[in-house]
Amino acid sequence: MKKKEETLFHSMIKEICLEMDIKVEKLSYDWVLQLSKEGKVRHITRNLFDNNPQATGKIVADKYATYEVLKSQNVPVIKHTMIFNPAIRGEFIPKEGIWNTVVTEFEKSGKLVVKPNDQSEGIGIELCNSLRETEIAIQKLFNQNNTAVSICPYYDIKTEYRTFYLNGEVLLIYGKTKPFVIGDGKSTIQELAKTLHFSNNPNILNPYDIPEKGKKVEISWKHNLSGGAIPTILEKGELYQEIEKLAKQAGKAMNMNFTTIDIIHTTDDKLYVMEMNSGVCGTIFAEVVDNGYEIIKNIYRKAIEELFK
Repeated sequence: MKKKEETLFHSMIKEICLEMDIKVEKLSYDWVLQLSKEGKVRHITRNLFDNNPQATGKIVADKYATYEVLKSQNVPVIKHTMIFNPAIRGEFIPKEGIWNTVVTEFEKSGKLVVKPNDQSEGIGIELCNSLRETEIAIQKLFNQNNTAVSICPYYDIKTEYRTFYLNGEVLLIYGKTKPFVIGDGKSTIQELAKTLHFSNNPNILNPYDIPEKGKKVEISWKHNLSGGAIPTILEKGELYQEIEKLAKQAGKAMNMNFTTIDIIHTTDDKLYVMEMNSGVCGTIFAEVVDNGYEIIKNIYRKAIEELFK
């Protein structure tokens, strides 16, 4: 968690605890928040709350394991295929090696998304348009000592939605629009992108192009807020109900109590769970959306209330 987010998150939790008469202490160089009230002690580490079972939290932190659990219970979920690092997990490598699997999956869709199996915020994710790009992306992650990577077919996404789920209830759904800039006819895309909200730098598409004045240009294929994507709260309606239903189905299947569930809406009008998150992060939303701080603070308050029931 970046320092700015950490400060905002801790400030929010401290405010909630003050309002609820809960003692809060920072331990282990501020990594652990210890909450105490009436003999009960609960903990928050980073943005991981004590609400979830330990095993479930481990599963959700693993993209392939999440896919397997959701698929086993007939929850619509984007496909993941596990590719183990031969240098670290050689015992899981088939006799024919890993490359046959990669080629087979690439040929099905002509594009692959390569991901670290246990990262978040879009870090290390690459869209590969050729087998050469795929091989480079996988090897890069292996060189960074990733135990395994997940490869996924490319889905043509209309909008990505984040849902906040607590004990069978969806508290918030917002859509994420890919980050974009508006050309001024003289600045490069990279220069224009400096005005956007980044907590980590994305790989900006065509950074040195100079778009004509008034032209809208997407600077990334990803939908992460940390990469400059723009959140918009989804109003109640038919689409909201469909996403809510899928989120509840996924939360129940995974036995999660408090989580965010990312759901994609494809251009062919289908909904799939993309991933679930054991850490519930809403700090960027809190910063960039009107009344966002109070919205996220209220969600955290409800989660903490559940901890002390």
